[in-house]
Amino acid sequence: MGKFQLDKIQENIRSMNFDGWLFYDFRGSNELALNILDIPKETHLTRRFYYFIPKEGTPVKIVNSIEAGHLDHLPGEKLQYSSHASLSEHLGSILKNVKNIAMEYSPLNALPYVSKVDAGTIEQINSFGVNIKSSADLISLFDAVWTKEQYGNNKPVAEALTDIVDDSFSFIKDNILKGNTITEYDVQQFILHQFEDRGYITDSPPIVGVNANSANPHYTPSKDVNKLIKKGDFVLIDLWAQINIKDAVWSDITWNGYVGDSVPERYANIFNIVASARDAAFNLVQSKFKEKKEVRGFEVDDAARKIISEAGYGEYFIHRTGHSITTDLHGTGAHMDDYETKDERLLLPSSSFSIEPGIYLTGDFGVRSEIDVFIFSDGHVESTGKIQEKIVAILK
Repeated sequence: MGKFQLDKIQENIRSMNFDGWLFYDFRGSNELALNILDIPKETHLTRRFYYFIPKEGTPVKIVNSIEAGHLDHLPGEKLQYSSHASLSEHLGSILKNVKNIAMEYSPLNALPYVSKVDAGTIEQINSFGVNIKSSADLISLFDAVWTKEQYGNNKPVAEALTDIVDDSFSFIKDNILKGNTITEYDVQQFILHQFEDRGYITDSPPIVGVNANSANPHYTPSKDVNKLIKKGDFVLIDLWAQINIKDAVWSDITWNGYVGDSVPERYANIFNIVASARDAAFNLVQSKFKEKKEVRGFEVDDAARKIISEAGYGEYFIHRTGHSITTDLHGTGAHMDDYETKDERLLLPSSSFSIEPGIYLTGDFGVRSEIDVFIFSDGHVESTGKIQEKIVAILK
């Protein structure tokens, strides 16, 4: 998440024992490359380009003659091509004496978030006797690490989201006690007004799910499709927001409530399992960094999933444990995942991610408890907001 820095990129290339990093795009197919190379999304790209950064020395651009200026903002030598023969000649020249390079590729498509280079292009580059490795960890180093300013701007948002949840539960309570009709959609709109009052923005409306709707992880109410909230209902609220400035990062949390003055045991029992899974995942990250050991995304998922599986609810935990958080809500760093994918990317200092295990009992209710985690540059690990310890008894 920053402007192109050749020295920093080459330092990272060397640290991972690559001979270079080869960026490739065709008609905007590799948004990861466009982001790292500071190429605006609206750029009119109709031809292939390559940008090779060696571990040391001068980068090389290979651009089509009719789009020769697209990489002029980047350092390096420019090679222009028109025919496929001239393109092949230029590729051969820059890859001569190169053995191991990074590209936006993932073996067996294990990480589809990173697999942006098509199979034919991989074959083309392999034909020059080059071994291609995944650039996944390089991308995380460049694009998933927060600045001190981003953390400073994010911390108040993380704290405010918990306040908004509390206010939302109070909004439900007030309406229920007054005998007013209140729906999931009403609560969703209440939250959006809270965002507006604080100057926050979101990419889509928050989730407010009652009873069976809470068992649908991506359910969201609308003006036309929603359910009433009544006494005795279980309520899940998932909300995410950022401040409205350039390069702001996200906060994303999920809380659970019950419309009553005490929480029935069947809800509390499921919540306790989910909370234990959440805490096991967090504790793993915290202990690994305290011991100065590496930890990868799939390991965090395994820690949470083990708790839920041992409790007999493994089949009802139907998504990964968490996602990278950057200027994108689902960022380009490591995801906490050994379920949908096997994410072997490293968790990095100065990066953030969610931990959000869940148990979803279709047709009945679902519990998800989501926190955001930040790893400081010194290895200290924290939850950026308050952690829910028990289901909120909304009418208490």
